[in-house]
Amino acid sequence: MRFAPDKDFASYTIRAYQSRQVKILAPVESTAAVTENQAKNDEITLTHSFIIAPKQLKENWPPQKIAELTERHLQAVIDLQPELVLLGTGKSLEFPSPSITQSLFTKGIGVEIMDTAAACRTYNVLMHEGRKVVAALIVN
Repeated sequence: MRFAPDKDFASYTIRAYQSRQVKILAPVESTAAVTENQAKNDEITLTHSFIIAPKQLKENWPPQKIAELTERHLQAVIDLQPELVLLGTGKSLEFPSPSITQSLFTKGIGVEIMDTAAACRTYNVLMHEGRKVVAALIVN
């Protein structure tokens, strides 16, 4: 039996996560006649915190630990106009000060805080459902 891989070639997809590294599958120009080799060539490996949305990838997001996160850092997330933000806090779950995420709540944006591995999995599910999701991920 032949299986077709479940990939979204039109959106940024998280392909793999491991400590200190996330692999992203970048969208390709045209989904017509996309081969598996083309998909592998469009893989990006990130070792620094970043923000990902279905149509945008913002590399080198400044906070490297949840303790470094400020409201100013979240403005880049707000600019993407998500309905839901997944905040990946690194290897372990850590909660930022509620005052930091308040700017998201006041704009009607939902926030889920989880470790980065869980945020990667959740991002892919919600993105494939067509939700306006943004993941702000600390990679450590």
